[in-house]
Amino acid sequence: MEGSAPQQPEITVGRLTAYIKQLIESDSELRNIWVKGEASNVRLAGSGHLYFTLKDADSQITCAWFGFGRRKARPPADGDAVMVHGDVRVYPKGGNYQIIVDDIIKGGQGDLAAQFEALKRKLDEEGLFAPERKQRPPAVAGRIGIVTGIATAALQDVLNVLRRRAPYMEVVLFPSSVQGDKAAPEIIRALQEADRFPGLDTILLVRGGGSLEDLWCFNDEKLARAIAAMTTPVISGVGHEIDFTIADFVADFRAPTPSAAAEVVTPDVNELRNAVGERTGRLVREVRNNLGNASERLTRLFDHRLLRDVAGTVQEHSQRLDDIGTELAEFAVEYSGLGSEGRHGELLERMAMLTNRQLEEQAYRLPRLSADFLRLAQHASEDAAQQIGNMDKHLRALDPRAPLGLGFSLVWKEDGSLVRNADSVDPGAILRVQPQQGEMRVRREDPDA
Repeated sequence: MEGSAPQQPEITVGRLTAYIKQLIESDSELRNIWVKGEASNVRLAGSGHLYFTLKDADSQITCAWFGFGRRKARPPADGDAVMVHGDVRVYPKGGNYQIIVDDIIKGGQGDLAAQFEALKRKLDEEGLFAPERKQRPPAVAGRIGIVTGIATAALQDVLNVLRRRAPYMEVVLFPSSVQGDKAAPEIIRALQEADRFPGLDTILLVRGGGSLEDLWCFNDEKLARAIAAMTTPVISGVGHEIDFTIADFVADFRAPTPSAAAEVVTPDVNELRNAVGERTGRLVREVRNNLGNASERLTRLFDHRLLRDVAGTVQEHSQRLDDIGTELAEFAVEYSGLGSEGRHGELLERMAMLTNRQLEEQAYRLPRLSADFLRLAQHASEDAAQQIGNMDKHLRALDPRAPLGLGFSLVWKEDGSLVRNADSVDPGAILRVQPQQGEMRVRREDPDA
């Protein structure tokens, strides 16, 4: 009846829209969906956002792709048959629902998208994408392999990053096609060859952006299983940031672009130089302490009770032999006038026999004791030499001049102190630069000048 009070509590349009928005956007069935239709009213705004309507014979829905302009790709034309991927959202201001798009497949590519999703589900269920089976790429690599095309922009992007951030790094190229029907088998052969190559720390599998067809070789099932079987960590950098392939999911690490893949294994050379400088002093002090401890151990080893006991025993037995010889001589003089008959003769004969036996026993023990002493002394000397050799290797490894052979340089102030921080050097100051060969003097300029 007109003018009667409402039977239900009042609700504002904004609250109703917010409630509908919460219902729709919390539904998992409306996220990561593919919707097929015809594009119309396509408009690329100056902000780079793409707006269009997706329709069929029964209905239509608005679509928005934010940041589409950064892809540098051609938007669909009015009337194109497309499949769009994204999430269903509610736009409160207009009170309408729409698809927030992150991928578009033009007509004829719908079958490829279905194949991609089917293979992705299959391999995921087998555990090929599981984090626990993936290897951690090294934070700092000395030798890396690159699997990509020879004359590609992706290869140049990677090499530019390596030259800038890690000029010391050794690079081995394993060329392969990265597009077309023959590309997947060639990539598999290149990866397996790289996996057998000695000394590689990691392998970069890279390619620039492109359409779904252009990147389709990286969605090959055999390639995915070959990557999973690699013993060397594999970093994928295929396409642009929004491009995903099966190779990305199964690789040990997925980088959004080829350049980003190179940055994963190349810490900035300036950061590395600072880290080396900071740790050198601490390690040198530690080695010096170890040398001091080794010296004390060597001293204690030579002063060991066992060695002192052996030496003392040898000296005691030598002195005892001298005493026996003296007593025997005195006994012989005292009884030199007695014959072999009678009680004194028998006593002399027994004394001589016992004395000879003692002399033989002591003479037999003396070489053995001497040999034991020499053997223990030799072992102590060998142990000491080995410890000194080990300490020498450590000191050589920590020599501040050792990194110069890798392309680093030492920079000294006029007062002879090492430059560890650029802020500690005044503009106009004269610095001494020491590369591996020779020496240079340079003047610091104010970077803001």
